[in-house]
Formats: sequence, C-alpha cells, structure tokens
Amino acid sequence: MVAMKRLNLKYIYQGISEKRNKKEMKKRFFWIFFSLILVAAAGLRLYDITKFPPSLYWEEVALGYDSYSILETGKDHHGQPYPIVAFESFGDWKPSLYFYVLVPFIKFLGLTELAVRLPAAISGITIVIGVGALAKYFTKEKNKKTLQLVAMTVTAISPWAIQFSRAGWEVNLATALILWGVVLFMKGLEIKKKQFWFLIGSVILLSLSMYAYHSARIIAPLLGLGLAMLWLKKHHKNWAQIIIPAMISLILISPIILSLGNSQINHRFAETSIFSDLSVIQESNLRKDRPGNTLLSRIIYHRYVLFGKEILQNFFDHFNADFLFVSGDINPRHSIQYMGTFYHIEAIFLLLGFYALFSRKIKYRWFLLWWLIIGIFPAALTKTTPHALRILPTLPVWMILIGLGVKESIGFTVKCQLCQRLLVLIIALVYLGEFTMFWRFYSKIYPQFYAQEWQYGYKETILEIEASRQENPDEIIYVSREKGRPAMYYWFYTQTDPREVQAENSTAKKDQSEFLEFKNLRFE
Repeated sequence: MVAMKRLNLKYIYQGISEKRNKKEMKKRFFWIFFSLILVAAAGLRLYDITKFPPSLYWEEVALGYDSYSILETGKDHHGQPYPIVAFESFGDWKPSLYFYVLVPFIKFLGLTELAVRLPAAISGITIVIGVGALAKYFTKEKNKKTLQLVAMTVTAISPWAIQFSRAGWEVNLATALILWGVVLFMKGLEIKKKQFWFLIGSVILLSLSMYAYHSARIIAPLLGLGLAMLWLKKHHKNWAQIIIPAMISLILISPIILSLGNSQINHRFAETSIFSDLSVIQESNLRKDRPGNTLLSRIIYHRYVLFGKEILQNFFDHFNADFLFVSGDINPRHSIQYMGTFYHIEAIFLLLGFYALFSRKIKYRWFLLWWLIIGIFPAALTKTTPHALRILPTLPVWMILIGLGVKESIGFTVKCQLCQRLLVLIIALVYLGEFTMFWRFYSKIYPQFYAQEWQYGYKETILEIEASRQENPDEIIYVSREKGRPAMYYWFYTQTDPREVQAENSTAKKDQSEFLEFKNLRFE
C-alpha cells in the first residue's frame, strides 16, 4: 500500500515537472520569436535609412535645421526662442515635439540625414512592440501570446508601417505616443496595484502626442474620452481616480488650448480643410435658389449638410479597395504605388478580423472601433482623401484586426493539426512572397522612379552652389525654386550658422516665411 502511494506520488511529481518544462519551453519559444521579430523590425527600419528614401524631403530638412538652430542658439531660424506649440518653419507652423526630440540626435550625430530620420525609425520599432503589448487585451487569456506575436509580425513587415518609419515623419512619433498611451491605460485598467501611475503615464504620452502632429490634437482628446468611459464602466465606484490625470492633461495641453484662436498656428488646418472650399458654399446657394429659396431647400441644401456629405464621403474613401490593397496613397511619398497600404492577402484577414471582433464578443471591441473612427475623422475634414499619412494613428487598430484575422483563419483548422500546420505554412509563404515583392520594389526601383518626389539632387546642387559662392563672393547667384525650399536646403547642407539666418530674418524678402534671398544668393 505504501509502495503504491509512493508510486502515485512519483507520477504526480513527474506530471508537475513535465508541465513546468512545457511552460518553460513555451516561455522560451515566445522570447526567441519576440526577439527575432524585433531584430527584423529594427533591420527593416534602419538598414540604409539614408539611401532609401533617396533624399531628404523639404519638411525633413526644415525639421533638421530648426532643431540645429535650437541646439546652437535656443531659437528657431526665424529667431523665435523655444517655440512651445509650433515652429513657423517657412509658414507651415509644424507641431514642436519632433524638433526637440531631434536636438540630442543632432548633438551626437551632427546635422545629418541619419539624425533627422532616426527618431521616426525608433518610433516605428516601438510601434511594433506596442501593437503586440496592446493586442493582448483583445483576446482570451490562452491566446494572448499567440496574438501578440502575430500582431507584431504583421506590423514589422507592414508596407504602411515601414514607409513612415524610414523618413522624418512627425506622425510616426505621434502614433507611437498615442499607442503607448493607450497601452499604459489598459494596463492600469486591468491591474489592481499602481493604477494611478499607469494613468499618469498614459495622459502624459497622449498629451505629448498633441505636440507631435496636427491630427493628434483631435484624436488624442477623443481617445482619452473613450478610455475614460472604459474606466467608468469598470471602476464606476473609483471614478475620482481619473480626475488628477485629467487635470494633469489639461495643464500639459494648456498652451495648445490657448493657441486655438491664433490664425497663424491654425494656418495648416485652414489651408487643407474642406471648409475653405468655396465651391461647396456656391453649390449650396445655387441649389437653394433653384426651387425659389424655400424653407425645405434651405434645410436640404444647407452648406453644413453638403459639408457633412463630403465628410462622410471622405471618411469612407479610406476603405477604398485600391487604397487599401492595390496602389495605396496617390502621393508617392506616402506609398510606393506598386502595392496598397496593406498586402493583398490581408484583405481576407481584415474581413476575418472584423468577424472575430464581434462573433467572439471580444473585450474592448467598441473602443477599438472608436479608435478607428476618430482616427480617420481628422483626415475626412481635409481635401485630399484617402490619406495614408493623416490616418497613421489608426495603424495599431488595423494591425490588431489583421492579427485577429490570421488567428481566426488558423482556428478553423483546430481539429486537424496537420491541416493547421499546412495553413500556417501557406500563410507564411504568401506573406514572404508579398513582402519580397514590396521590399525589392521599395529598395531598388522606388528610389529611382520617385527620386524627384524626395527632392533628390539638392545635396549635390547645393554643394556646387556653395563652391561657386566661395569662389565668387561678390557675384549674385540665382537658384531655382522649382523643386521647392532651396534656402532651407542650402542652410542644411552647408550647416550655415543659424545666427546668420536669424540676423537676416527681418530684412530678407520672403514668400510665406520662406527666404527668397540670403547673402549673395537669390532664390527665384
């Protein structure tokens, strides 16, 4: 009897030991796969980052030079000391955060292409990790690790994510801040200890995103409202805990709130907004007059009704199949034109992802949809749609939906292990094929086809101009503005002392804050 008990205990201990070993193996596999994804994501965002895209776009040059000016003098190139809300930047009034993030990079790497692009690349790597961290909250406990790895993988190789991680795009920084702001809030929502500090971290990141990109000034507050609703639903008895984070957020964004009436800072929105389109107002007046300006016609054809229809149309433009899966954004800087925003196979996974979101009654699914809607809304208010850049803050939502779709497709074969492995292999091979086509075009063909879109050749031109200027210091040299922003390129590539530019700011001829002359150079 004693021997039997000892034998049973032995088997129990063996069973426990085997379970521990399996658990350890799964944990080890997870971290190995996690590391491989991270290495791949970093490689795809950092490899030859100064060679493709083939040159710095003028906004990248402006970001770099103003950051250099702040580093050297504490003022932007117009002489404005430490702008908080936005930099004038040849009349574009760009949100300020990317400029300040660039300062330490320029300090250690110099005023170079690498320094300008590195913050966006690092943001892109953190987005890959953040999507995985967020995906865990949209599936059951046993599937968390799987969905995390799948979501990270599709983000790491996403054409959309790679496109905006390899140039100095402020929107990529804003997307990373918004994503991690949501991740920290979700963490605070789920755990019982240290909730307050996660909430504080969340509101700080969401508030900072509003200093990184224009559309974040609409997206972040509305996203914060959605998160607050989640908190009140789950912790309605503990509602007071979100008051202090909300107050901190108001303090952090108070400079933006105070600047709302500033027409200069709001210039960018006024320039791109559909509300500046007078043709809609003219159409409204014409349609009201045709039936005799009746009460009914004034209601049906009111300008706000027509603007509303245009906003809806612009919103749904972002679900256009050509934009999503065929050719992408019509702007070659936002898409390689050879492939859509997503891979072709992801059309299936997005449909399955939406199916899974509701059929599986996934937790927080309404918040995910809220994020998608408000993330597209600012772009719907502008003239050019669909627009891959302006809706980039929604990228985490799309990636999680694709991850859910991949998991859902594999789940259909759960009863047949061989079928499941075969399906995983097929999916992996299709992704490999699509990624190979994308990367070959992006790294080999795209830099040649669309070099002019990135103002390629300015560096060489500027260096020749400077050599000529040094040889003939008294001779007036004329530089064409056909490619755009030559003065800024000149300062960047010659690393002109910002004090010299600031000294001429009040006397130089300008066009929308862009210098038309500097020393013996004339930009025409």
